[in-house]
Order: sequence, then C-alpha cells, then structure tokens
Amino acid sequence: MTTAGIQQRYLQVTPSGAYYATVNSQPDDARALLLQLMSSETPIEHSMDIFAELADLDKEHAAVLFNRLIARRFLALVQVPKEPRQGSLESTLTDLLVTLSATGKVVLGDDQGFCLGSAGFDRDHADALAALAADLISLHQRHQSLLNKELQLMGESWGLLDPVGNSMLGTWIIHIGSQSFAVIIHGQPNLNQHEFVELISALASRYLDQ
Repeated sequence: MTTAGIQQRYLQVTPSGAYYATVNSQPDDARALLLQLMSSETPIEHSMDIFAELADLDKEHAAVLFNRLIARRFLALVQVPKEPRQGSLESTLTDLLVTLSATGKVVLGDDQGFCLGSAGFDRDHADALAALAADLISLHQRHQSLLNKELQLMGESWGLLDPVGNSMLGTWIIHIGSQSFAVIIHGQPNLNQHEFVELISALASRYLDQ
C-alpha cells in the first residue's frame, strides 16, 4: 500500500496491533511505534514526515515500517479517529475490563500481585486472581527461553482449560515498557474489541515512560 492521497487520515492502532505491541518485551521498532501512538493524548494525523519522526527513522525505513504495519493490520488509517478515553486510569478500568469477556468477569493485575481493577468478581476473588497471575508472570519469565526462543512460541498467555480445550480462565501477560501486567479473563475473551486498544492506551499513558 502506498501513502499517496492519504494525508487527511489518522493513524489508528487496531486490536491486533495492541496485542502485538505488548505480547513480549523484546525491543522492536514496530512495538515501540505502536505503544507511542497508543500513549498519545490526541489523535495523530498521518504524514510520512510525522510517522518518520515518531518512529525515529529516515523516510525510506519509515515507509517500509508503515507499509508492514498496514499490511499486517496492526495499524489502520481512518477518517474519523476514536478519541482517547478521558479520565484517570482508575475511573475507566471497570468500563473497559467488563467488555473483554463474554461473561463480564475480568481482572487486571501487575507483576507484584496487586489488583489494579476488576469487573464481575468480588474483591477477595479479584485480589486472589491477581496474586495468582503474578505467579504466572514469574513462571513464564523463568521458562521464556524454552517457550519463546527454543520452541518459538509467540505469546505469553496461560489458560485453565476444559476437557475439550476451551478456556475457562485465561491469563494474558502484557508488557508496557519495563512493566508487566496480567489480564485474567473468565470465559471467552473479547480481545478483538477497540476497548482492548483503549486499555493498552490507558496503561501506556500511565506506565510507558516509567
């Protein structure tokens, strides 16, 4: 895809792009650019000059990165951008989290076991699940050489499965800069929603530069 005639559109990270940006902590130009876009407080209009500046690349290499992100549907160009959600992280978490599960039951925890927010679970269960997820983050870190390098398994998700392989409770580990978080989802996940992008945007705005 070329960039001719698209100067009036805006850069919009897709749910797939948000997932890719946070799926692991390995340095990557694409991940860095996607996280930077999601941490912006205002929509960013597309031009190759702006894109190259954000990516910290010359125009030739920026164009290659841009076309790759568009082709993989990690990035879209839209005429009407979705405005970043206003308000503090704490005030928006419940509304975002509840959309990510078919049952409305979701917990967000950090790598220290602290529950940042939840929907659908009572407080005691949410705190306990956040602590469990921190153990899973630590477990994956200890074995990531085998899983991600030797076996080349992309992703850091863990699940409690039923006898036919459906997830009853899934844990998605996400990375924002040097910080790790876990999204614990009961039942069928809905990570293909824009609310997932909004969740990553809210976390990136708070933690990306820390």
